[in-house]
Amino acid sequence: MAKAVCKITLGIDVSKDELLICDWHSEQITRLVNEAADIKHYLGGLYGPVRIAIEPTSSYHLALVEQAHALGFAVYLINPRQLVHYRKAVNVRNKTDPADAWLLARYLAHESVALRTFEPQCAKAQRLWGLLKRRGVAVRARQTLKQSLRDIQLPAKALFTEMQKLIARIDQLIRSLVRELGWWADYQRCLSIPGIGTVNAAALLAVYHRGAFASSDAYVAFIGLDVRVRESGKFKGQRKLTKCGEAEIRRLLFCAAQGARSYPSFDHYLQRQLDKGLSKIAAKVILARKLARIAFTLISKQQTFKKQEIIYSQSP
Repeated sequence: MAKAVCKITLGIDVSKDELLICDWHSEQITRLVNEAADIKHYLGGLYGPVRIAIEPTSSYHLALVEQAHALGFAVYLINPRQLVHYRKAVNVRNKTDPADAWLLARYLAHESVALRTFEPQCAKAQRLWGLLKRRGVAVRARQTLKQSLRDIQLPAKALFTEMQKLIARIDQLIRSLVRELGWWADYQRCLSIPGIGTVNAAALLAVYHRGAFASSDAYVAFIGLDVRVRESGKFKGQRKLTKCGEAEIRRLLFCAAQGARSYPSFDHYLQRQLDKGLSKIAAKVILARKLARIAFTLISKQQTFKKQEIIYSQSP
């Protein structure tokens, strides 16, 4: 009778200079310099089926992820928010780098059935995703400076002009990448939706091509616009967004919801949410979620948004 092969389960805590690797079965901690050559040497010494859990941190995990995937190892990128809740659930009080590596290994060992393996995108798609996030950083920095310098008499106009030029340059690079990736037709489909601008459309496409989504519900959940329900007996908890996806995508869609009000049907839809007693922010989030669902449907079915003229009845 053939002997069952034991999978090597690793949890890896990533930082700029160092990788801390925990082997779940031996609980041994290995420290590794976060350099491509050192990573290649370590991974090359592993034999048998290997699965790795990593908490993504900026771009410091990319060299490890790419080399592990190239070797055929199963790589899982663990959402940091999920890991925070998991730490509390298993009553781990300390948060250190070795403890995080161990926790990642434990999470993978027990929850692998519910996890999806990482599938890398092409270099251009990765660059597009990176540009969208960097653009968000630039926009937030500009807004922070404007608010901070509002009451101070300083000649900052030239600074904001240069920042706007930087953002415009990023927008140009984003559009160029969309065309190079062959997504231009779908890009135009997203632009046909009222309220969706050039950057919003690129963001929706970047998400769509990030993974294989079975439905618009899965697409919305990836963005983090789905709602977490908390109910028990007669208790009805407050419903909140999961916010599991990239925050910049949600910000772009929220901004798009404001522009979408120029289309009467969307404005009427948002007003109905306000009439239910929801706040303006909650109503705009609901409209943003609707925009994401429409974009997913248009891309999936290769269709263009068709505006309809709706006449609303008025009381005499």
